[in-house]
Amino acid sequence: MLSLINTEHNLQLNIDVIAYEFPQEKEDDWCQVKVKVVQDNRTFDKVDPALEADEIKHIYDWFECLSNAHLPKYSNLTFTEPCLGFEFLANRNGIVRIAVKLSHELKPDFELRQFARVQQDWRIVFDLKENDFKQLLENIDESKSKFPVRS
Repeated sequence: MLSLINTEHNLQLNIDVIAYEFPQEKEDDWCQVKVKVVQDNRTFDKVDPALEADEIKHIYDWFECLSNAHLPKYSNLTFTEPCLGFEFLANRNGIVRIAVKLSHELKPDFELRQFARVQQDWRIVFDLKENDFKQLLENIDESKSKFPVRS
């Protein structure tokens, strides 16, 4: 769904919706989200039911606003589960700066090194150019189609 490389190019983040938590339950919209973080020789892989199906649409809408140089309704995009969040930081010279926050179950078990120092929380900064949004939106739309709201 999302594949991002941070501003210093030393960290990669992948977020994928891989399944419904309970595929047989037609009234349950919780989705299993796989998060992979790679920094230097350290890797964190975790699967957690972190999003409801309708929250995938919120992610799409949020990135679509940013892709059109519009401010989204909320600068911080949060969800029912607090382990994943997005934050709009700036739009300068056609480059949109966001942060992805990982916490609780999705917080990696090693320290984040960013901007030449160790960070206290897992708030990874990414710079997105105009051409980055097309692929992001296509990937999010694909996840939205694969995991529609069922209830």
